[in-house]
Amino acid sequence: MHCDDRRAAVCAPRSAASFPALAAIVIGGTALSGGVGSVGRTVLGVLILTVLSNGLNQIGAADYTQTIIKGLVIVVAAVFTMASQRKLIVK
Repeated sequence: MHCDDRRAAVCAPRSAASFPALAAIVIGGTALSGGVGSVGRTVLGVLILTVLSNGLNQIGAADYTQTIIKGLVIVVAAVFTMASQRKLIVK
């Protein structure tokens, strides 16, 4: 969150600044709905996201294309996390 230094009454989330951090957490397998994570899994998410970003930069993908691909990777990771949690609950 970022609040104005002039004592403004409005605080706005800085989504652009927090997107990579949340993406790494989700890709690492931590559920945002109260899941349990670990530092190792988050570091794995950071590595995956970094390799993906570097690869997309190497092939010269446009910024909007990179955002779409990263978003799809996050959605797939979230679906796998939800599916694995359901398996644990059903057992």
